[in-house]
Amino acid sequence: MKIGKQHIYDLPINDITTLGALAQLLEQEAKARGEVLPPAVRLQIGEPSFRTPEHIRMAACQSIEREPLTYGPAAGWSWLRELLAAKIERVNGYVVEPEQTAIAMGGTGAILAALTATVGPGDEVLISDPHWPQYLMQLACCGATPVHYPLDPRNEWLPDVAKMERLVTPRTRLLIINSPGNPTGAVFPTHLVAELLDFARRHDLYLLSDECYDELVFEGEHVSPAAMLGRDEFNAGRVICIYTFSKTYAMTGWRIGYVVTARQLMKTIVDVLNASYTNVSTLVQRAAAEALTGPQACVAEMRQTYQRRRDLAVKLLKESGRYVYTPHGAFYVLVDVTSPKGTQRRGRQFALDLLRERNVAIAPGSGFGSVSEEFVRISLAASDEEIERGVKEICAFADR
Repeated sequence: MKIGKQHIYDLPINDITTLGALAQLLEQEAKARGEVLPPAVRLQIGEPSFRTPEHIRMAACQSIEREPLTYGPAAGWSWLRELLAAKIERVNGYVVEPEQTAIAMGGTGAILAALTATVGPGDEVLISDPHWPQYLMQLACCGATPVHYPLDPRNEWLPDVAKMERLVTPRTRLLIINSPGNPTGAVFPTHLVAELLDFARRHDLYLLSDECYDELVFEGEHVSPAAMLGRDEFNAGRVICIYTFSKTYAMTGWRIGYVVTARQLMKTIVDVLNASYTNVSTLVQRAAAEALTGPQACVAEMRQTYQRRRDLAVKLLKESGRYVYTPHGAFYVLVDVTSPKGTQRRGRQFALDLLRERNVAIAPGSGFGSVSEEFVRISLAASDEEIERGVKEICAFADR
């Protein structure tokens, strides 16, 4: 039987989507038995509970009515790229030309295009442990090899740059950093971002900065490594920054993100984008333009709601004696589910048992890396009621 490329076929199952499907299956099985289960508490996926704001939705509708939806430039329409350059200066603190931005199919598409343009078979890429699981899938598609640098749960899930030095080999080509982080919610302080940038310089690495949660910061400040570069150094093409509309504007299903980097490297990335899907739909780009130019109160409202939910989750964890750290951005918390006796309990089995016995869906920490195997990730994008019930169930179940 033909299966395609073996190293891609052998990738682990995505527990986040699998557990969501299992929750639906359990509800169907209960219904077939004549039983009624309460709706599952779904804390496993980073899906905002908000609907895309109305002014953004209406912009897409108006595009359908008023203009032809033709092929467009692979890098995106110039009017949106101009707005992206303005947003980068306003929010992220560095100056780029519109030609140094390109539209992609979500942050996921932007990252894959950047990796495809820079690494391949024989190259090693430094990624954090724990990390967003798609990094592994994307590197497998590129043929590159992941090398993990650990994040420290005792130090708010921040990396130790000195320890990262030991991981560099002649094959190391690129470093991925992610702040605010998924699954940790960690926000890298300025001095750490500067250290990581110096690390990339010393070893002549590309630095891919995944900043998809750049406007979801509760304490501290999001700092982009690009903001630490002079114009000439940025134009040398070492730093690649990734952003998305998905989380800031609750536009996950719209599939629009963007990449920012130096002009010459951007030419290579745009060629990859062109080969991948030709262009992102004009109506989606019109919606993104409205997101950037329309009322921004919705961004602040969502951020404040996520912070309130973060505070609720942290309060409940402290009351249950399971507090480890406070996430300062994004909308996730990693919860240690080690038993009271100190017995190791793998997060995946815990998540499966919790779903079957308590009807609460969470993401196993093992899906994000080995450092988080005794943890589970909960999403603060769920409702307050789901978070309260879910955290209480997790803590009670872990205390058995």
